[in-house]
Amino acid sequence: MNITFTETAIDRITPLLAEDDAVLNLVFDTEDCGCSVNGVPTLWIVSKANEEKLVAETNRFTLTYKAKDEIFFEENMTIDFHEKNKSYILKSNNQIYNASMSLINKK
Repeated sequence: MNITFTETAIDRITPLLAEDDAVLNLVFDTEDCGCSVNGVPTLWIVSKANEEKLVAETNRFTLTYKAKDEIFFEENMTIDFHEKNKSYILKSNNQIYNASMSLINKK
């Protein structure tokens, strides 16, 4: 998986990761829906990369994800930040996965 962060997203995320070895984790969050096909893409900040997770190729940050979640995403995606909504956007050339994606600190 290849994730490109826009400059706007980089500017917003950098201060949140600057203090330690925290990494981003792209999660297909199914906790509240009870069904693995009805999840919502969410970004988590975690303390360190888990050996069980895959690492995406990115232009800036370390981003991990579960192998089982890979089927829900395309090979090339972009993470942007929408100033008006104060939320992140996960998108590809073919679709928007989440137009109001949360960034949750799970450290």
